[in-house]
Parts: sequence; C-alpha cells; structure tokens
Amino acid sequence: MEKLLSIVIPVYKVEKFIDKCISSLLVPDKKQLQLLDIVVINDGTPDNSAILAKAYEKQYPGIVRVIDQENRGHGGAWNHGTELAVGKYLFYLDSDDWFDTDQLSKLITYLGKVDVDMVMLDGQNYHAATDTYTEKTKHWELTPEHHYDADTFDWLGTGHGYDMTYAHDTVYRTSMMQAYLPLFCEHVMYDDVSLQAIPIAIAKDFIYTKLNVYRYYIGRPGQSFDPKVRAVRAADDVTKVLTFLLDWVRRNRHVVPKGGTREAYTEENYQSMGTWHYYELSLFDAATAKPRLAAWDKFLKTHYPEIKPNHIVRMYHLLPFPLYYAWFKCYYFYQRVIRFLKRKLKSLKH
Repeated sequence: MEKLLSIVIPVYKVEKFIDKCISSLLVPDKKQLQLLDIVVINDGTPDNSAILAKAYEKQYPGIVRVIDQENRGHGGAWNHGTELAVGKYLFYLDSDDWFDTDQLSKLITYLGKVDVDMVMLDGQNYHAATDTYTEKTKHWELTPEHHYDADTFDWLGTGHGYDMTYAHDTVYRTSMMQAYLPLFCEHVMYDDVSLQAIPIAIAKDFIYTKLNVYRYYIGRPGQSFDPKVRAVRAADDVTKVLTFLLDWVRRNRHVVPKGGTREAYTEENYQSMGTWHYYELSLFDAATAKPRLAAWDKFLKTHYPEIKPNHIVRMYHLLPFPLYYAWFKCYYFYQRVIRFLKRKLKSLKH
C-alpha cells in the first residue's frame, strides 16, 4: 500500500514527551494507519527517547521507522526526515508536541481526496503553566475549501503571509519539498523559519481546511523562545539562519514565476531577511549590539549588496552609534505602544 502521509519527528532529550507524541498518531482505523509513514529521527539523543520510539517501531512495523543519525540539530533531523519520507504528503511534528488523534483521522481522509502542493490547517497551543488551550487559527482571510493559485494569491496583502505556511499549520507535498533540499539550517535554533519563506516560493497551489490537528506545547524549559535561551544563543543562531535563507533564495529565485504575487512576496521577503536582523540585534544591550551590528552590516555589504536598506538601516548608517541606539529604543517603545492600542481597540470592537 502506498503511503499517503509522512510525519517527521526529530528526537533529542524528550523521553518525558515521546510516548504521548507517537501514540497520538496511532489512529484506530487500521486501513488509515497503514497510510501513515511515521519517520522518527534519533538525533543522537543521550537519554531513553530513541529506545522508547523503537518500541513503537517494533510494535508497528512498516508504519513507524526510527532512523539513527549523529547529532545534526533540529534542522538536520528535518532535512534527513524529509529526504527519507515516502508519503505523498509531509507533516512536521516536534517530539514534545502531539496531534489530536480524531482530527488526524479526518485529515487522512481529507488528504485522500485532494491533490495540491499545500494544505493549510488550524491548530491549538497548549499552555503548560495554566493547563489550558488557545485556538491557533491564522487563516481568517482564506475561504475554506477554496482552491488557491499561489501565483495569483495576494501574499503581501494578507498582512501575515510569512506565517501562513508554518510547520504546525501546514501539510506539504513531499516531492515538492524533496526537490529543494536542504531546506533547514543545521545545528541552530530557529531553523523552522525556513517554512515561513520557502514553501511560498515553490508551491503552485494550496487549500485551507478547518481541521484542527496540531497541539503545540508552550512552557517547556529550553524552548527557543524562552528568554533565557534567546539571551545566550539568539544572535548567533539568527545570523546563521538568515545567511542560510539568503543563500537558498538567491539560488532558487529562478523557480518563482515572473510577474506574479509570489515573485513580489519572495523579493520582499529576501530584502527583509537582510534588514530585519538590524532590528533583532538592536534589542540587545548597547555593548553587545554595537559589534554585532557592525559585523552584520559589513557582511551584507560584502556578500549581498543587492539588499536595500530600510528605515532602521538608514538610521544606523546616518547616526553615530550612541544616537542610533537611543533612537532605536524610542522607536521600539513607540511600536509597542501602537501594538498595545491596536489590541485594545480590537478587543473593544468584539
């Protein structure tokens, strides 16, 4: 039987979570279960995570596969899992998260009826601190079950096109993703940012359906958005990820049809990947920000002279660093106030 859906799961130090993750994929319908290709990538984990996963492999041969590799990081596990996937479609699942089993069953049925490059979904966030769930519905501009042409869809006009093809909310055509490997920067945090840019550049069509499959765990110590983790590694890893993406887009820009909205989005995204890092680096204390900004500025000028400066970059070039840093702090505070007021106005309307 041909596989319909590959689910790629990177595993590293998650022995407390892996049982819940894999067991959530075991749909009760035996015919549906045979359509799954569960690819568990043991990324050199030192704990018992791989041992627990291999128990599932033994119990569900031909459905669960555990692949051992030397540590390559989250992105390396996703690259390897993508390469080995055999299902028509591909879904990425982090090993501390899980799927709603009933919704997964409905997704399998749904995928058997469609033929598109991407299927966009809803999801939920699980907040460990309060033991509560919040809806993760980001596709409110989209009409459910409408077949969209990626070249005519207004990616820029949505206001959040970059967030529409993210891993937790999207199923991808496997052959499409395999054709452009590697997709992820390895040995870094934030490697999944690739999925906010690459699929839009290569997908020809997509559909949105109101299935609610993914359950995203928020609150595990060591997650990449944990402020303590960001303070230690963020700047270096973001630099590597952005460099990887800039290289990927430069190599593959030719695949995007000329004159369509995808080309406009891809070009804007390419430009913003270079300039956004000035903003990220400027959030650090002045002593840390100054040398990192100088290094990134020199790197862009040398290797990516086609990246055009935005208003933050222009101010960085125009002002002495102490004045620039003071201006940026004022600008950042202004942005936070505006976002706060917009949220308040939105809540009053509802």
